[in-house]
Amino acid sequence: MGVDISGRNPINESGDYFGSNWWGWRPINAISQMAAYNSKLKINFDNWGSNDGKGLRTQKQCDKLADAIEILISDGMNKYLTDDDDRIYICLGSWCEAGTGKFIDKEKEQILNQQFEYGTIHYSTVVMEDGLRVESSHSTSLNRIKDFVTFLRNCGGFQIW
Repeated sequence: MGVDISGRNPINESGDYFGSNWWGWRPINAISQMAAYNSKLKINFDNWGSNDGKGLRTQKQCDKLADAIEILISDGMNKYLTDDDDRIYICLGSWCEAGTGKFIDKEKEQILNQQFEYGTIHYSTVVMEDGLRVESSHSTSLNRIKDFVTFLRNCGGFQIW
């Protein structure tokens, strides 16, 4: 399960489609919201977490969001995200063992959720007191963020399905 994002009036193939599973889409959505907030863009993100056809209507809106995301990355995240494979993890209440995707038990998850506020950003794994390396289940790579920016610059507006 995930999101399929269709360009409204694609300029080229890279603006036709962007897809992601939910684990990767939620961080991209959160980054989009942070970028829009920082750049004072008036974008309604209310339904970006569902598959009901919401999104942005025009290329102008998409270009402004793409600009804002690039500013966010270059101004605040560039010291952590330098290689395309570098990841950003957003704490949204679900944790797994680092590198395995295996969910941790509820007790450890509860400890981490008390330690890290909802929405906290990490750029690496977290080491628990018992030595277990964990990461938020919601992450994406710098390359996927760049792919989304490329999609935005070429989609002519989009709908999330």
